[in-house]
Amino acid sequence: MICKNYTVTGEDVNDIMVMESNAYFSYTIKILYHFLFDKGFSKQKLNSLNLALQEGNSELVCYKNLMFTEDFFIEMKHFHMDKNINIKSRFFNSKNECCAEVTKEFEWFDDIRREVIATPVKILKGFSPFMK
Repeated sequence: MICKNYTVTGEDVNDIMVMESNAYFSYTIKILYHFLFDKGFSKQKLNSLNLALQEGNSELVCYKNLMFTEDFFIEMKHFHMDKNINIKSRFFNSKNECCAEVTKEFEWFDDIRREVIATPVKILKGFSPFMK
């Protein structure tokens, strides 16, 4: 669906230079925002619609460590949007080995009403060809 290249930075690693779990979640959020931007829903557009993403459940399965300064790419392959947004991101090292998988859930949050809402129809229509 969407892929993006990155390099493990000092902010991403622990004292033994291994990428930490919170960095995997952070990159998963980044790639979701890149995907939304590519579909015409930038952060500014979402703000103008008074919408925000609220994080829900997360799961990380790590197969192989990513190390400081290592190049990697993320593939956001599975995407489902109904009441919640559910994505699955896979992290690959430069040898194209799958190092980790993150499954993450998000909800739409209406900033005016201050509550979680179902996916707005205009956003849902824009994603229908990409959903499973």
